[in-house]
Amino acid sequence: MVTSQSRIAAVGDLWLARGKVITPRGAIEGAVRVARGRIAAIRARAPRGTRALDVHGAYVAPGFIDLHVWGDPCVVAREATRSGTTAFLTTLGPEPPAQLLRDASARAQTTGKADGATCLGLHLEGPFLNPARGGALPKRWMRRPATAELARLARGRVRLVTIAPELAGALPAIRWCARRGIIVSLGHSEATAAEALEAIDAGASAATHVFNGMAPFHHREPGLLDVALTDPRLTAMAILDGVHISAHAFRLLLRAKGPDGVALVTDSIRHEGWSVIRRRGAYYTSGGVLAGSGLTMIRAVRNAVVSGGASVADAVQMAAQTPARLLGLARSRGTLDIGKRADLVVFDRNFQVYLTIVGGTIVHQRRM
Repeated sequence: MVTSQSRIAAVGDLWLARGKVITPRGAIEGAVRVARGRIAAIRARAPRGTRALDVHGAYVAPGFIDLHVWGDPCVVAREATRSGTTAFLTTLGPEPPAQLLRDASARAQTTGKADGATCLGLHLEGPFLNPARGGALPKRWMRRPATAELARLARGRVRLVTIAPELAGALPAIRWCARRGIIVSLGHSEATAAEALEAIDAGASAATHVFNGMAPFHHREPGLLDVALTDPRLTAMAILDGVHISAHAFRLLLRAKGPDGVALVTDSIRHEGWSVIRRRGAYYTSGGVLAGSGLTMIRAVRNAVVSGGASVADAVQMAAQTPARLLGLARSRGTLDIGKRADLVVFDRNFQVYLTIVGGTIVHQRRM
């Protein structure tokens, strides 16, 4: 029997023993030492006489990083640890300029401060989107990119911006972001392949919820999706909830990009408070428009393995290492390497999360 509890407790010096350790070189039988908030050692077994927690053959993996999740960052920070998330970007959508600036500034105040998973900054999914591919987002507040507005918003710890590259002003905005280390993801777009390639040349490096919010694949009229599948400079963010992407589409994506080119995200709106209807694990507007998911990161990892044909190690890479690399944080997060932050998740073969550690502190634990 497994009982659930969430608590916050500093690990101190602890070995996670007898686990299947997910390393950049694959899964190995071994033990991981956590000390002073860092990964201090990885060995075949914990030394005798040391403080150790036996994980009984469960997977010990780097904590997941969700690049696309909605809701109050403090609520998300507490809740997401139950599914192995140790860091995330908080998402804002299209709003009037003054309101968006206020909300971005308010969200920035919680960056890195909430208990639980670490909020690393903002993902602006709008307002610089094409209303023709706006989905459930408010189209009346979508507008052309402007560097003046970006400059105001960037004070609010913006880390990633979704932009439709075919809009007037998009290329200067992409260049402006690239010079300042702000990631540009292409999405909610009707871009042709040529327009997408221009955006990549200008500095764009990702595609938002690939297959969604863009024209479908057409063998004679290439668009953003074609480029996302074939250009290694773009990291494809994927919502693997069984609704946004079929298993077949995900298998195609994984074969085209490899795990280093795919980042699993939730696009979860569970905590956003929108008036939506839940159906088959996703959320829809009253008019039937797909609005977001109810996905968790551990569920995305499970789906990548069970329906997507990925190995556990590859699924973890897509949930941790690939997002960390896209954010420019690969030196400190995303893999289990000595000296990196002790952001870890322990889960079993049924993808039940037993333990989540953030910066050397236990933020979620279930008895095994």
